[in-house]
Amino acid sequence: MASTRLVINSLSGGVGRQAPTKRLVSEAENLDNCLVTLERSVEKRPPLTKVSADGGSSYLQLTNVSAPAGFNPDNLYFHFIDVDGFNRYCIVINRAGQTADPYTAVGYFNNLSANDFISVYRIEPTQWVRENVDQSSASFNRGLYEYLVYGARSTTSSYRMGNTQKSEEPTSIKNTFGSIDFEVGLILWNKLVETDYLPDNSGSDIVSAGSWTTNTNAFIHSGDAINYKIAVGPQNSQPQLEDDIEDALYWTNVRDNINFVINSSTQEEEETGQSLNDFSVIPQYPASEVKADVSDPNGWKAQRTIKDLYDFPTKIATPGSPNWNLGDYAHVTSGLDAVERDAGSNTYRGFGKVYFVRNPYLSFPAGFYRATRYSKNPYFQRIRSENKNSVIDHRRMPVIIYKDFSDNGLWKIKHLPLQPRRSGTDLSNPGLQGIGKKEKIQSMAVWKNRLWIAMDNSLAGSVSGDFFDFWINDVNDVSETDPIDVQASVGSYNRLSHIIPFQQILFVLSSGSVQFEVRGGSADVGISPFNVEFRPTSFYSTAKLVMPQKMANNVFFMDSRKLYMYLSGSGFSDEFSTSMEMTNHCKNYLPLNFGAVTVSSANNTIVMVDDDDKKQLYFYTFRTNGDKISQSAFYRWILDPLDSIMACKCYEKDMYLISRRTAANASKTLNVYFVSMETVPVTTPMIDWLTEVTGVYALGETKFTLPHYDPSVDFVIKGPAWGSASYEAIAVGVSSISVDLQGRTVVTVTGDLSAYPVYIGRSYEMVIQLSQQVQRSQDQAQVYEGVLNLKKITTKHYNSGSYDIGIARRGRQETKVTFYPLFVDSILSRLDQLKIDTSGEHLSKVLAYSENVEIFIRSAYPTVCNITNIEILGNFRSRNTSIE
Repeated sequence: MASTRLVINSLSGGVGRQAPTKRLVSEAENLDNCLVTLERSVEKRPPLTKVSADGGSSYLQLTNVSAPAGFNPDNLYFHFIDVDGFNRYCIVINRAGQTADPYTAVGYFNNLSANDFISVYRIEPTQWVRENVDQSSASFNRGLYEYLVYGARSTTSSYRMGNTQKSEEPTSIKNTFGSIDFEVGLILWNKLVETDYLPDNSGSDIVSAGSWTTNTNAFIHSGDAINYKIAVGPQNSQPQLEDDIEDALYWTNVRDNINFVINSSTQEEEETGQSLNDFSVIPQYPASEVKADVSDPNGWKAQRTIKDLYDFPTKIATPGSPNWNLGDYAHVTSGLDAVERDAGSNTYRGFGKVYFVRNPYLSFPAGFYRATRYSKNPYFQRIRSENKNSVIDHRRMPVIIYKDFSDNGLWKIKHLPLQPRRSGTDLSNPGLQGIGKKEKIQSMAVWKNRLWIAMDNSLAGSVSGDFFDFWINDVNDVSETDPIDVQASVGSYNRLSHIIPFQQILFVLSSGSVQFEVRGGSADVGISPFNVEFRPTSFYSTAKLVMPQKMANNVFFMDSRKLYMYLSGSGFSDEFSTSMEMTNHCKNYLPLNFGAVTVSSANNTIVMVDDDDKKQLYFYTFRTNGDKISQSAFYRWILDPLDSIMACKCYEKDMYLISRRTAANASKTLNVYFVSMETVPVTTPMIDWLTEVTGVYALGETKFTLPHYDPSVDFVIKGPAWGSASYEAIAVGVSSISVDLQGRTVVTVTGDLSAYPVYIGRSYEMVIQLSQQVQRSQDQAQVYEGVLNLKKITTKHYNSGSYDIGIARRGRQETKVTFYPLFVDSILSRLDQLKIDTSGEHLSKVLAYSENVEIFIRSAYPTVCNITNIEILGNFRSRNTSIE
């Protein structure tokens, strides 16, 4: 039997799950609460520091939400915005809002504001400062309300949609909302809402009978059989069915008797009938009352009719009775440009004459134009097409949440300013196929100067340079700037889930186990309907609710317990793209379901939360050197059992975590942590919920009141202001912890420690479990068969405090040997100060066969720990153990 020396120069390979003979020397069995890097091998992770909310509160306070129900993770959606590296925000969408039933509570909607559903925090280094959200009723209307709460079900129960009771299954918040950055704000969409067009000629208001709290339906869509009263009383302004009308005056349809047919000989579209082109037949108010006519919700006069029909919708407030606070829900649109009065009669009779141009002229496409003056040289304003399905139902489309710098930086919410169709008909310019089929929006992105929308089975790009126009500008001359609309049914039906811009492609994921990419144009030639290419490139299953992540020069996407890297050929001027699995060496290590995900590009690391156990975070660090992979490492952080991570975001080398934490009365509070993703100074106390407080001394004891509840506190550490006694650690027992009437933890320590601030928190354990050791050749390429008997292990460390070497032989209880950094002048002192050994080593006995022993390196001490190298000595006998 010959002596042998096994050397582990680094554990930067992370966790391995292959057979011990197949693993790399740099891979371990488990790495918990560690940082794994090429530079420092493996070290204890930095501590989580508590971030205060605005006003010194220990947690985020959302409006009109009571704990614990208000912090149900199925109700809260988070979006982070980084404007310029300095202005950073976290937007919290609470789809629960107030918990009362708005369809039975009289006047309920009048008491709502956007502030009930939207909370915005400015991210500062030491605290999150709450920003103001517009609370006026004019800014948050029923349409916005219904869009946010549609599909909000956290339990299986009866659910009201309009005046209909339904039994629905719970919906995950990730299955409800999606969002992308847009200017200083975001575009938010509800994945459960079907898209659609407004009813024919419904640029006018769409309201329901009586107050909005009764006899209504979510996203009211009355269909084409609608007539609108022109001059009626304030209680009868709702749409009426034609059969119910007898002696009232109605404006029925702009199209009048226009029909469209296909000529059997020429196969071209033709019109039959006569178009109404002069609105002088509609009763007019005198000039002095035109202004009132525009704002009167019950007017239905000429100017209002024309305005609603021939302008794209924008938001204004609609006055009315207390229960009629309809706002934009009533589809009120912005006013048109002023027109010239008739000088002879001093009235507006006959103004706004509408012309239809059958052929384009100069820069004027074919379509409808409205004259804004007629006694002089006329000015023509292009208006919407008269045909049906000319206006997209904005209430079923995404909303914009934005910071209005023109209004003192107030955060507001509004519908998308969608353009109507202004050329052609529903045959020659049908619009997006997905909207025509009432598909639901699954993902959005901005790429190559267009806004892209992925619906169930279609992908659409807006007009180039106009993110909110999805119509062909001139049906007689389709150009490169016109919108793009493609179907995802390539080989089979594929339901799209995510789109993400990357290099020269748009990366598209589907739930049909297919990954696509959209190509077209070049660096100097934009994508167009003529050069767009939608191609399948790889065929792996994907997690529908987890957004792909861009990191460095790669895109990563996930599935149950798997992580894939997408290799785009466009980055290498190659026609072919593919994907490869990155978890082959780590099977079943990642969680079954993924929760929040973020990326630290500065550290080349992806962070993934286990959706089934939200206190666990999984990390994947990926580095390359040229065309070679230099690091591909998985490892894990385990937080306190009271924590449940709901959102996370990395900025450079820093990470913020939002945790739903259990309080003393079993309620939930929403807390924010800050943690560094790189090595921290050796003087940093390694305790989670790291909080700096000052105590109060009385009767021989010092009491420290924390701003939160933390029953796991076990260390009080003197801060730097204590001079030579700095960083003295005092262990806290369970008997020294109590809870006050406000649910805050109180820590009692014997003696007077009130002179200066101290650090208080809970320790956490770094665990390194080494892989089973095998005898290898000198170049590590070959594994020898035989019996390996391990004698002792030497761990080398750098800037480390105390740590333990645990040996578990044949499944028996683990024995422990502890390393203490001792000083000559204080040889008996160990834990009274956080001593650090700059560089050294620690020897421990193993005395066991390699296949029958487990070796652990642990550090639950409030000090840093960095293991740089490991050396194991033993004896090896080369024999066929299977024959023996």
